[in-house]
Amino acid sequence: MLTKSDIQSLVQCRRKLWLEHHKLELLPRESSGLNRRSMDGVIVGERARLDLGTKLISPESKEVSQAAAESAKAQLLKSPGISAVEVPMAHADLYARADALVPQATAYILRETKTSTFPLKSDGVTPGPPKDHYLTDVAIQAWVMEGWGLPIAGIELNLLNNRWRYPGGGDYSGLFRQLDVTKDVVERKTRVPIWLAQAKETLTGPMPDIATGKHCSEPYDCAFQKYCELRDPPGPPHPIELLPGSGKALARKLKETKGYTSILDPKPDELTGRQASLYRRIQSAHRVGKPILEEGSGAAIDSLTYPRYYFDFEAIDFPVPQWPGLRPYEHVPFQWSCHIERRPGEFEHAEFLDLSGNDPSLPCIQELQKVIGAGDRGPLIVYNETYERQRLEQLAIRHPEHAEILGNYASRLFDLEPIVRDHFYDPLMRGSFSIKRVLAAIAPDLRYEDLEEVQEGTAAQVAYLYATRDAGTGKERKAEIESRLRTYCRQDTWAMVEVAHFLLRLARPRRPVGM
Repeated sequence: MLTKSDIQSLVQCRRKLWLEHHKLELLPRESSGLNRRSMDGVIVGERARLDLGTKLISPESKEVSQAAAESAKAQLLKSPGISAVEVPMAHADLYARADALVPQATAYILRETKTSTFPLKSDGVTPGPPKDHYLTDVAIQAWVMEGWGLPIAGIELNLLNNRWRYPGGGDYSGLFRQLDVTKDVVERKTRVPIWLAQAKETLTGPMPDIATGKHCSEPYDCAFQKYCELRDPPGPPHPIELLPGSGKALARKLKETKGYTSILDPKPDELTGRQASLYRRIQSAHRVGKPILEEGSGAAIDSLTYPRYYFDFEAIDFPVPQWPGLRPYEHVPFQWSCHIERRPGEFEHAEFLDLSGNDPSLPCIQELQKVIGAGDRGPLIVYNETYERQRLEQLAIRHPEHAEILGNYASRLFDLEPIVRDHFYDPLMRGSFSIKRVLAAIAPDLRYEDLEEVQEGTAAQVAYLYATRDAGTGKERKAEIESRLRTYCRQDTWAMVEVAHFLLRLARPRRPVGM
């Protein structure tokens, strides 16, 4: 018996479906991204079930089988008028589980809860269109449900309302908002038996010969991508897709109209647009096989006053807010690192980390004020300032008594990332200007891959959740997590020091012992 997940995999990529059935040993043992999504799904699902009341039908569904589905249907028919959750359904060798079936007269509303927020158009009021893969999800369920013999009164997506703020006291009324997609699903249901036949055919044949592409990450990241990349036909060593940002659209255009596949193919004057100089620098660097650092790279940094604060936040974003005043997925800083350059080349370090499980926002602000004065006017040097600016602005909304100094900090943000984009490129960066790629090019000994457990932001969030929300995390394990979070965040701010000194064409800075 195939499942809803099988059909969703087929729709994304036939090879993905085949590998999930024939090559499970290739799946990575752990991914912080998948781990975080799983945690969010459990939390949101539990909250959604509480909204349905305490009297619920919750059928047993230990196995994927027709028998489990028939047993569940018997329970529903025996207790009409009662909502049911995690309901196993089966029809024509296809199995699906409904998040919730909500009775309405003699039929049921099929309600699917998602961890996403309710879509709104640009006016912030009018409902927007649902995500396409969500419609596929509920269409599969609806087709199975109808064939199973249960009438449908309507189909809803149960989504998080990000216009709502948690008032506290356990009052989560208003957290969810339902989007009626009944009409959207009508045509899509007719595709389900076609998909089912295609899935059966795919699984009984050889591994599909499909090259990697956008489907490897849309709508979900595929765990087999690296395996598939090794089987792709060899491409040019400098693919035109290395053009970053809006350059992706230019790359597609040049590939379609000119047949270019390598970034070396276009004439310089064919690399057009607002970022033409960046594209031409990238092309030149790949052509000569060497990094390019253009004149004037350190001018803006050289004009900065001292002390200089190299600063970075780490934050947690709960789908179900845990503390009053928060919206779903609003980021709350639980950690920051700050390398302080009081005089040229002289560094000290300060940091904040709260793993108490309580709201860390006020202690975060208080510790920040002890380290960064309001009167010295020293710049807060960051990499891609949008994230730090948003955190400061949100902290000011939740703690208006500190809005003035938080606004002062926001006004002093100095972003290294656009300076890198305007002056530097190394072929090792492979079209990316993330600080990790830049650091790998200018200071290859400082490898994030060498850090234990916490090597990127999502892993930091997962570590925070284990330390603060997992009852099975003991003292020793919590101390280990704390150490790894501190090491990771320090690496981020020291990376900024390295980037700034590189742009200034100075020798690499000497990192003090213990920092």
